[in-house]
Amino acid sequence: MIVCHCQVVSDKAIRAEIESGACTVGDVARRCGAGTGARCGGCRPTIGALLAMHAALPAAEPAQPAA
Repeated sequence: MIVCHCQVVSDKAIRAEIESGACTVGDVARRCGAGTGARCGGCRPTIGALLAMHAALPAAEPAQPAA
């Protein structure tokens, strides 16, 4: 779904930036342009929610070799 209508950025693109290390709404904005609309900013709470959901996920544990 499109999260940032001003810059036409999807939730998938935002999640990809978060996975690659974006930690704040500002990080996401710099990486993909979402939330940078000078007259809007309506998507910034949604970007924040996506960041919070990612932060709440348990860290993936490395795979253990089969015995």
